[in-house]
Amino acid sequence: MRKFSMTVIKLVVCSLLASSLGTAQADRIRAGHVIPTDKKLSASEVRRLFERGQPQTYRGKDLDTIGMPVGGIATGQLYLRGDGTLALWQIFNRHVFSGYGRDNYRTYRPDSPVDSGFAVVVERNGRIIAKPLNQNFGKVEFAGEYPIGLVRYSDRAFPVKVEMQAFSPFIPLNAKDSALPATLFHITAENTSRRAVQVGILGWLENAVFFDSAKAIIAQRRSRVVAERNRTLIVHTAEKAPLPEGAAAPRRKIVLSDFEDPDYGEWKVKGEAFGKGPAKGTLPTQNPVSGFLGKGLVNTFLGGDSPHGTLTSPPFKISRKFINFLIGGGSHAGKTCINLLIDGKVVCSAASKNNEKLEPYFWNVQEFEGKTARIQIVDQFSGGWGHINIDQIELSDKPQKAPMSPLDKLPDYGSMVLTLAEHGDSPHNVRRLLASIGDWAMKLHAEDNVAYPVTERRSAALATPTVELAPGAKRTFTFVLAWFFPNHQNGHEYANRFNSASEVAHYVLDNHKRLAGDTRKWHKTFYEDSTLPRWLLFRLHSTVCNLATGTCQWWKNGRFWAWEGVGCCAGTCTHVWNYAHAPARLFPELERRAREMQDFGEGFDSKSGLVGFRSNRAYAADGQCGTILKAYREHLMSADDAFLKCNWPRIKKALVFSIERDGNDDGLIEISQHNTYDINFEGANTFVGSLYLAALRAGEEMAKDMGDKDFAKRCRKIFDSGKRLSVERLWDGEYFIQQVDLKKFPKHQYEKGCLSDQLFGQGWAHLLGLGYIYPPQNVEKALQSVFKYNWAPNIGPYNVTHKPERWFARPGEQGLFTCTWPKSPYIAAGVRYKNEVWTGIEYQVAGHMVWEGMLDEGLIICRGIQDRYHPAKYNPFNEVECGDHYARAFASWGVYAALAGYEYHGPKGHLGFAPRITPDNFRAAFTCAEGWGTFAQKRDSKIQREEIEVRWGRLRLKSLAFAVPENFRSVKVLVTVAGRPVKIDHTLKDGRLDIILKKELVLSENQTLEVSIN
Repeated sequence: MRKFSMTVIKLVVCSLLASSLGTAQADRIRAGHVIPTDKKLSASEVRRLFERGQPQTYRGKDLDTIGMPVGGIATGQLYLRGDGTLALWQIFNRHVFSGYGRDNYRTYRPDSPVDSGFAVVVERNGRIIAKPLNQNFGKVEFAGEYPIGLVRYSDRAFPVKVEMQAFSPFIPLNAKDSALPATLFHITAENTSRRAVQVGILGWLENAVFFDSAKAIIAQRRSRVVAERNRTLIVHTAEKAPLPEGAAAPRRKIVLSDFEDPDYGEWKVKGEAFGKGPAKGTLPTQNPVSGFLGKGLVNTFLGGDSPHGTLTSPPFKISRKFINFLIGGGSHAGKTCINLLIDGKVVCSAASKNNEKLEPYFWNVQEFEGKTARIQIVDQFSGGWGHINIDQIELSDKPQKAPMSPLDKLPDYGSMVLTLAEHGDSPHNVRRLLASIGDWAMKLHAEDNVAYPVTERRSAALATPTVELAPGAKRTFTFVLAWFFPNHQNGHEYANRFNSASEVAHYVLDNHKRLAGDTRKWHKTFYEDSTLPRWLLFRLHSTVCNLATGTCQWWKNGRFWAWEGVGCCAGTCTHVWNYAHAPARLFPELERRAREMQDFGEGFDSKSGLVGFRSNRAYAADGQCGTILKAYREHLMSADDAFLKCNWPRIKKALVFSIERDGNDDGLIEISQHNTYDINFEGANTFVGSLYLAALRAGEEMAKDMGDKDFAKRCRKIFDSGKRLSVERLWDGEYFIQQVDLKKFPKHQYEKGCLSDQLFGQGWAHLLGLGYIYPPQNVEKALQSVFKYNWAPNIGPYNVTHKPERWFARPGEQGLFTCTWPKSPYIAAGVRYKNEVWTGIEYQVAGHMVWEGMLDEGLIICRGIQDRYHPAKYNPFNEVECGDHYARAFASWGVYAALAGYEYHGPKGHLGFAPRITPDNFRAAFTCAEGWGTFAQKRDSKIQREEIEVRWGRLRLKSLAFAVPENFRSVKVLVTVAGRPVKIDHTLKDGRLDIILKKELVLSENQTLEVSIN
């Protein structure tokens, strides 16, 4: 905890920043550096950053882009759209890859491939009216804050207004109950008319079991309406289909193409991937290709995996029940695939299994018989297995045997339910209701038990009995949507606890009061009871939703595993996850599992100490150092020292690996350093260097805790040398640079450039209570320079000259560039991604700025992110980098921790706060190893009061620390719990008050500790 200094809103704001750094420095800025040092931010603009404000409400076209994840963490991905309908439905274990960044940063309405929804039913004067809860209701407003989606519906011509809350249970520190494959809906109807009305809710859900496999299997779906345990459920399953009786003899096959000709004939070729004609087998440098018929096939490994293209057939009439073909190559859905197009739309698609052997596959196309179609073969992927092999496409009345698993082993086999938390209306009455409310409901059915072909889409409905609402009266109806698809290739943790979607739904409702209550309690604690600006709370917590997307998985064996972004870049990549603080502070159990089962498990080389940065044996310098910091963080977020004791030998060995890369114990790593920019830095630098020094400090502290005094001394000695040499060799007067020979290493370096991440390790050190790894004056000035040279109030002018590889900010928007060269020639071949804007880096820098007292600058950076992700432009719950819901954005929690000046050591029972924002009146949520709650501080000229209230779990305390004003020279301290004094000792030095409890104290739920400092 740093020496406290009063934080106030600066009336002399960033427009004066350049002069504060010195005119001589400003004069040295090269002419081509078009980022203004005068940011032209008015005092009123800065003041608005600090206003408490109200929850943001979105309407109209802003609703189109919104997609809030509302499933359990690591259970797939399901969106609540801005109008309250559900979208995406990525719960069926399919590997979804939506693109490498440039494809993701776009404005679009999330797709809704599964039919579901709710409608409010009103009966008055013998007339029944049902209005679906969607964008056509009338006035629709979205006011959701993750994890609770909130949508309001009203219409002046309709007597009832509706409010819907949708969420999956989300309870920090309770990972299992936050990882339920279920979504709760609380739908509240209010009579706004002057007469009593009868009101009910209709709900429906399509049977989407075998969502991806339906066209390639022979099976049937089954839908039942079940009354059990005082609840009504729509239960969707699937099963083997009975053999048809008296089937007609199959007609002869029609071969659409066997690719035996020297060219593609009437097929249309686009791009370079397909060449001028079919291949004759294996292509140069390709693994052996087999399984094709005859001598020719489609093979897009032409010149390797890089070329792209499409091959489209002439139109043909679907005149048989099945389309059979042979397929091999890449497994990239939508990227290396074969599609069936009808009216230009993809109605069937298939990809291979990363296998050069072509295997049989079929589509069931009975529903399309008589329609005109085209076949399109697609290669739009350049990475590994970025090609496709196809042969022998034919129409047939019999499916050829496809290489499918038994039905109950397929990824999308399982069950889905929609459950009403009370007795519903009878299926007979629901059918009468459906017949009376309009054409839109004709697609729905309410059969007790019905089976139908797997290729047929059907949606089953249930309804609440209507209840009478007097004028002004309200009634809340509760529903649960649950799913159970256990056949992920690594399994799902939830499959250890449940056997069906029905079991999941019953568990949620059996524990509804606790699960919903604790979720709302967290929402209230984080949003409602805080003094922090509401916009800022929204932004910093919105990224937490990434846990409930395809980015994260919780395997059946207990391992927490993740992509970098949805389906993009595997292996819980150590260097990207260096930025990810939110999961560790909210669900520390998951991060401990990642350390034990990956970093010090599958990814660990026990001989060398290497931590493979993708669970492999590949070295990333920043990821290696960051692993030590994460291990220390996980120790701090533990209730005892069991994690450290168990993992210390491997933690130490991993740190020794980095020390060996140092080579001479001088605290500088100077050899090649692969890193998160997908490049190698050469020579000494403070990006990897600051992480290394912070890792040494963390290693020193862990060694002390483990009684390893010699290793602690070695870490300290190397650290002291590195701290000194970094300033001597890498400080240019304003910021830290890289020491590199550009003649020897002309590509991907930054040399005299200003790297935004240059103090990454120092930010980490503050978060872990490790103190300064560089002199404070150098740190503060370097951060000032990052803001001065790299943050642009309009990224447009800079990107006109220096175009980014991918756009994550648009002209006219604010943003922090990865690296610039303000005082030396721009290096066109320099750091990769140098001209891009990444929210993960922005949060990392903003959080560090807050620690250093640069509060205005930190909030300005965060506000830029908030404005860029306004739903008028992009989904505010999906911060994009190299993929959707990118893990680096979890860095937002670092900003939150900095604002509170939070420090915590679970095994030692220590908790401290030094609020950086409104310290005279501050309140915010906090988490610890075993509990969470709210911390409050109030201060006037002579007294400061602290409150630590536990709202969930428990908090074990042995010591406390707070920041007090510098004019508090000598203080009296009183600590009480429930009005009873607690015996303490205290010391005050340089604005820091340390309190030692003479006896360990355990606060339970709803207990409050109060501290009075006079």
